[in-house]
Amino acid sequence: MKVLVTGGAGFIGSNFIRHLLLTRSDLEVINFDKLTYAGNPESLGDVVANPQYSLIRGDIADGF
Repeated sequence: MKVLVTGGAGFIGSNFIRHLLLTRSDLEVINFDKLTYAGNPESLGDVVANPQYSLIRGDIADGF
């Protein structure tokens, strides 16, 4: 199953992603974050090599 986490590079989102990856081996976690002042991709540096994790830089307000 895939889980989309918006704002996952922030404090709460990064801890939530880390929790999901540690407790659920059946999930693929997709982190969708704008990476502004509040989002730091280095906050998830310990999980970036995990094949269940991916980061997409984007803004939910952008149109298709």
